[in-house]
Amino acid sequence: MRTSILCLLSLGLLATRPAAAQDIYINHDTVVNNTWVLPAGAILHFGSGGHISGSGTIRGGIINAAATQWIFDTSLTLQPAATYGPYFSACWLGAGKVADNSGPLQKSINTIIQNQQRLRHLYIPAGTYAYSRPLQVQYQYKGQYAAATLHLYGDANSWDCCAGTTLLYTGTTGYALGLQLNKGTEINNLIITGQFKAPVLPDTDYYSLPMEKFTDANGRCGPGYAGIVIDYDGSLNSSGSTGVQIHDVQVGNFDIDYLVSPNGKTFNADVLLFQNIRCGDARIGFANGQAQEKGNTIRGIYSWGNIHTLYSAGRMGKSQAGHYTIDGGNIAGRCIRLLDITQAGWYPTHISNLYAESIGSIGSISTQVPTAISNCAFHFALPRQAGRQTLLTCNSQRVAFSHCLFRYYGQKEALKMRGDASFTNCFFSGPLLKQ
Repeated sequence: MRTSILCLLSLGLLATRPAAAQDIYINHDTVVNNTWVLPAGAILHFGSGGHISGSGTIRGGIINAAATQWIFDTSLTLQPAATYGPYFSACWLGAGKVADNSGPLQKSINTIIQNQQRLRHLYIPAGTYAYSRPLQVQYQYKGQYAAATLHLYGDANSWDCCAGTTLLYTGTTGYALGLQLNKGTEINNLIITGQFKAPVLPDTDYYSLPMEKFTDANGRCGPGYAGIVIDYDGSLNSSGSTGVQIHDVQVGNFDIDYLVSPNGKTFNADVLLFQNIRCGDARIGFANGQAQEKGNTIRGIYSWGNIHTLYSAGRMGKSQAGHYTIDGGNIAGRCIRLLDITQAGWYPTHISNLYAESIGSIGSISTQVPTAISNCAFHFALPRQAGRQTLLTCNSQRVAFSHCLFRYYGQKEALKMRGDASFTNCFFSGPLLKQ
């Protein structure tokens, strides 16, 4: 039976524990349609049958419930003083209990952002959460984006394949998770999966595909369909995100798995850290697009699936490349090319400690600034698989490889490269053929 909170209070059915007189216990379905102000310091305990619905506001109080319990309807406005444990659970608003989790997940994010002086950590327990609309981490004040801060995390890691916390984006346009003007946000231990299917072709045809023809095999997901996007909108102001950390996350089955500054207007997107991130099937694993992306680091990037280009700089947004350091990674499966870098100005890309096998090529680097690539192992798909590829194209002597290995497995065929890159203390499995 649905009863009003005022009736329960008047009948004494909301028992208070003598040892903690301010505590309030919800054991039944309860309706709040007005504003319920809890006493300072009061703990709002939820029993196994506790649930609050209605269209009202709950202000104050310390929420205490099991992480997987559904305790609030999304129609409520929540302004808690705190949570009893370290997190606010997305399940408290019904995530995992409905077919389309767009509403509960977005409401959970909004609740943290709108109360970010008191709440910070949003936890999504293990499970698969299908949702159809992009999730947005953003805050608006007087018609402008203002700084938003959130710690969003689950129970997965970058190597889980069928366990942990999976956000299953069922939409075929837009993005799965977007961060706008975030400051100090942290995203970790999540699997984010979309609907993009890589082309299914024999090796000789697959490795010859240009990037624009590496399209969704089902014809549903178009260019720009992305997993995690930082600063997706430039319509309200020009400031971007700073100090975002994304780690122990895997994103796959998108046109672009990780995308920074695609809107063509905002600046910043600086001091970003991506650590232990995994790229699933995609046209592009990681892409960025404006010169103010400074002091950013990708530490540990992994791709074992079907992907055209692992890292693309200078093609999106403002068509500029920022300052990125890529340190460490393991690339296998069927990656057609590692790099597509077009950079000018004063911000170079530096790459080190990559292990890459079965790749079609290193790719292309066009630069006006020194670019260092060191301590990497490049194992190329054999010519009988991939055809005779140009393994590197560069425009400048400023591209410097050092302590790198370039190899066809078990063969001494010439390795064909174009441009004027320099090679210091490098090893080649066959003759270097420069064009």
